Amino acid sequence: EAADDPDVPDTVLDHVLATVQDWLADDRTDGTPLVVVTRGAVATGPDDPAHDLPGAAVWGLVRSAQTQHPGRLVLVDLDVHDDSWRALPAALATGEPQLAIRQGESYAPRLARPRTGDALTVPSGAGAWRLDIPRKGSVDELELVACPEVTEAPAAGHLLIEVRAAGLNFRDVLNTLDMYPGPAVLLGAEAAGVVTAVGEGVTDFAPGDRVMGLVTGGFATHAVADARMVAPVPDGWTWAQAASVPVAFLTAYYGLRDLARLEAGESVLVHAAAGGVGMAAVQLARHWGAEVYGTAGEHKRALLRADGWDDSRLASSRDLGFEDRFRAAGGGRGVDVVLNSLAGDFVDASLRLLAPGGRLVEMGKTDVRDPEQVVRDHPDVALYQAFELREAGEDRIREMFRDLTGLFASGALRPLPTVTWDVRHSREAFRHMAQAKHYGKIVLTLPRAWDPEGTVLITGGAGVLGGILARHLVTRHGMRHLLLTGRRGPDTPGAAELRTELEALGAHVTLAACNAADADALSRVIAAVPAAHPLTAVVHAAGVLDDGVLEHLTPDRLRTVLAPKADAARHLDRLTRGLDLADLVLFSAGAGVFGNAGQANYAAANTYLDALAHRRRAEGLPTTSLSWGLWADASSLTGHLDDTDLARVRRSGVLPLSAADGMALFDAALAEQRPHLVPVRLDTGQLRAWGGDVPHLLRSLYRGPARRTAEAGAPTGTDGLRTRLAGLSADDRLAALRDLVGTCAAAVLGHTDPAHLHAGRAFRDLGFDSLTAVELRNRLNGATGLRLPATLVF
Repeated sequence: EAADDPDVPDTVLDHVLATVQDWLADDRTDGTPLVVVTRGAVATGPDDPAHDLPGAAVWGLVRSAQTQHPGRLVLVDLDVHDDSWRALPAALATGEPQLAIRQGESYAPRLARPRTGDALTVPSGAGAWRLDIPRKGSVDELELVACPEVTEAPAAGHLLIEVRAAGLNFRDVLNTLDMYPGPAVLLGAEAAGVVTAVGEGVTDFAPGDRVMGLVTGGFATHAVADARMVAPVPDGWTWAQAASVPVAFLTAYYGLRDLARLEAGESVLVHAAAGGVGMAAVQLARHWGAEVYGTAGEHKRALLRADGWDDSRLASSRDLGFEDRFRAAGGGRGVDVVLNSLAGDFVDASLRLLAPGGRLVEMGKTDVRDPEQVVRDHPDVALYQAFELREAGEDRIREMFRDLTGLFASGALRPLPTVTWDVRHSREAFRHMAQAKHYGKIVLTLPRAWDPEGTVLITGGAGVLGGILARHLVTRHGMRHLLLTGRRGPDTPGAAELRTELEALGAHVTLAACNAADADALSRVIAAVPAAHPLTAVVHAAGVLDDGVLEHLTPDRLRTVLAPKADAARHLDRLTRGLDLADLVLFSAGAGVFGNAGQANYAAANTYLDALAHRRRAEGLPTTSLSWGLWADASSLTGHLDDTDLARVRRSGVLPLSAADGMALFDAALAEQRPHLVPVRLDTGQLRAWGGDVPHLLRSLYRGPARRTAEAGAPTGTDGLRTRLAGLSADDRLAALRDLVGTCAAAVLGHTDPAHLHAGRAFRDLGFDSLTAVELRNRLNGATGLRLPATLVF
């Protein structure tokens, strides 16, 4: 499977595991950290989602190894920019154990509370609402407002669309900032969604059809469109892909074909070639046989080169060097067509670059010239024309749409890369576009409520956590159809009682025996969901543990844990893409975020889920990965923990979650609509009492000193221990060392008084296992400055 599917992590994990184990076992590498480098395996923000899922699993595995072997490993994730490789030495010198380098800038992971204050609030009780700007001038004025009138029956020739996603265009930003020169319009000129009603005379579409097109007020639950200005969504496309197409491709088509009359063999310069219209224009021009040149910002040119551009056809959009560069590339002739969106001197340089008979078509709004004056100043220019897409007229737009649909179906064109935000986070998206940070197209997705008459699938649904969630969905969310799966299905202990309880609450419950790691079995379960109650949401809560120190981890033990968690999530991703889910919620675990020692396989499985959520969310698919902390209710995953294990968890600052707290956090996560959240209770007091450094990951939550303050000039580590022992007799030295070991051992086992530990007893008899032995070794290493083996206590 791995040979055919680049998302299967097995081969990569096996290789990294063997490499890390060999490195740690080699005494010669003791003072030299191993730097594990990935590319695109972690997300740094909505515009930079993870796309390498096996690489993300590597991060989980190595994080766990870092906890077990402090200072021996460093994780670095790079992008495609050469600047990032050049920045690597300086980034490593910071001492951060985990880094992502983007465009030469270094980022380190930190836990932070969500910025809920910037999220827009859906109007209470409003069945229909839209994004609006009541007071223009700032994106901070964007609000969601009720618009009940939009759901009225559509006029003749029009459609009413329940919007799933809508494309963001620069016109929307200008409109918000009160800089748009045209008449005031509703925000959102293009959208994709489901037809809910058709007006008189509409015969090409019917309620239930998936469509994309030009609309009025697209950033809304519902939008109206002229039936001539929409087209069917191609099979297999996501809503975000569909919403990214209409304005970009229709504008590029109309500008290049209808106005500029671009022909095969001609040359065309596309300014802002990394933007939405620019990328669409490049695809169309190449399809029509034109020679294409482009400009873009420095860092976006690196992305274009990675996408196959010849560097000789690229130039900066920040200076005028493109004029001489492209004239020389064309043998001094210049170019036949310019598709322009720049202003000022860039327009003049573009006009000078045109060959005799050249044409410049202007999309921009900030520097529109007088066409007659342009021709007088540049006699060889045959056409200067500023344009807007809707000038083409509804009938011509329908013709272009049909042509484009055929080109997409044939594979001649492909959808644009997208960056998505939930519409409730519109302010972030508008700021991002205003700063020209995006590559491709920005799309806003519209949230959907879970349909009480739809079916909710919960993998691992017959277990303890599945039962807690099922009760909550029935009693709090009003869900009436639950599909609970597990390896043993109805034979799972407690499953029959759970079904009886839920049915007494008014729910219909199906218990299905299904190994979610088996794609065929999972497909059959999903296919059996009745059409009258289609899947509305999926919660993936299945998982198993097989804990042990890194040295004892094997490929088979990796796969035991990866299969029900990562493999099942990958199958769910593919099997549900066409089902228009309201949500896919992945129950990940804090082991992947914190890198729990002894859980490298489990950490790998969970960081895989976290990255999958980022990737799906970037594709416009509503997905959230929840990296849960420890639950107070014992489950199959936590029932084996004894007092020593629980004490170790508490020392990390993590407190158990009650069922009520967990479900409150679940609801908050659904409202937040972020790709990855960490629902966990942290004891900040424990952070202040931390023995040694506060972990890097938690330093944004704890604003105190990152390291315990030592007396000025006092020696530490090996030198400090030697200083303390130097003035003691032999017996006192032994007693001091015994006290040191006893204090560290008591802390590991959760005892407040080392006197509870008898120095003559074997560590194993005191309750030490492989994981507590690792923690003791790490504490002693920190206190002594030595490099002691994990097997020391045995």
